[in-house]
Amino acid sequence: MQEGCVIPMLHYRGIALRENASSVLSIWIEGMREVDPAKVRELLSSNMSLEEIQAEINRGNITYRGVLRLAQDVYQLRGIALMRSENITTIDAELARIRFRDARVGDEADGGEVVGNISLTIDDDLQLGKGSMRINAGSARGSYSIILEMVPDEMRRGWHHLAPRG
Repeated sequence: MQEGCVIPMLHYRGIALRENASSVLSIWIEGMREVDPAKVRELLSSNMSLEEIQAEINRGNITYRGVLRLAQDVYQLRGIALMRSENITTIDAELARIRFRDARVGDEADGGEVVGNISLTIDDDLQLGKGSMRINAGSARGSYSIILEMVPDEMRRGWHHLAPRG
């Protein structure tokens, strides 16, 4: 998904269905373009215009990180493959347990073992999606069908303060 300088920040919410039960589901994904500080210094000291510098930085790859919350369980999304074709976005990722360390010491969440995967297809025009998820460990173990909607931009303000950090 290389569209100029557009770097996605996505938030979806919906339900995950397993057998005769349903659970609330939230997914946060953000794209990042990592730039080496030495490269930035080199570009800024060159005779390039700001537009040329921005174009050079935008040539870098976007990497994604994300978090999935299923009821009270939180998982880190790993190996996120996000692809857009016309008005359809597909997302595939592994799910890893998040181990929370001691907050009194200022430690953040730490990704644990991979325990499943998720595959989603989102219609960008309708802002609705569906998919499947498999969790192989813990109380949430099982296969799920997923129905979700994109959270509107105006409701996403400050989402990064509310989302579990992965």
